[in-house]
Amino acid sequence: MNTTQSNTKFPFPTVESKISRFSTIVLNLTLFGLLFSLFVLFVLGPVYGIYKRGWDQMLYPALVCWGISLLILVPAVNFYIVQRKKIACKIIVDNRGLLFYNAKNEMTDQILFEELQVSDQNFDVYTVTPVGGSIVPLLEITVKPYKKEKAARRIDMNLSLCVVKNKFTLYAHFLHGISVFRPDLTIDPMVLRSFSIDPNTWEVSKKSTSLGGWLLILAAFIICAVITGIAFLL
Repeated sequence: MNTTQSNTKFPFPTVESKISRFSTIVLNLTLFGLLFSLFVLFVLGPVYGIYKRGWDQMLYPALVCWGISLLILVPAVNFYIVQRKKIACKIIVDNRGLLFYNAKNEMTDQILFEELQVSDQNFDVYTVTPVGGSIVPLLEITVKPYKKEKAARRIDMNLSLCVVKNKFTLYAHFLHGISVFRPDLTIDPMVLRSFSIDPNTWEVSKKSTSLGGWLLILAAFIICAVITGIAFLL
């Protein structure tokens, strides 16, 4: 179903993600503090051990620690620091669908209404809770992008380095867009309850709190503090 032309003519408003500056600062300080702590523990720690005890006693432990650091720190540094400007930092929901943009205002990902497909489940739009995932479930839909295979996709309105404070509103607006531009698709009523969405107005009926995000930040902060303490005690 090609809805591009009709979508551009429909007066469907655009909703953009709103970033919580304080929470984002806390998230970034925690993240980079954790990376620094891991660097101290797994890179500088073995170097100090070699200096104090010599190569004979510390060679094997140092190689193990440096091997772990390569597996953890190199991908993390590449993603969060080297490729930082390419990471999505803005979400937009408009008459085309769901769009993700980076700091250069370049589109990094998109899920268009015209790409949505009928699923093999009881409903075409539903929620899933991944094992070990957040408290809030993820939205799952089926898409078939141009010249690609049909596949299920999970939608998460969180960003890697930013805390989105209106993510429930983004979910609501995206679901509203599905009801407008793709009325042939069915939405599980549980989806609306999960995201506190009023089906009559397509607005969030109560103020949502990002409890899962705060718990994640708290857990990362505790881990960071523990690793830092271990690093300085060695």
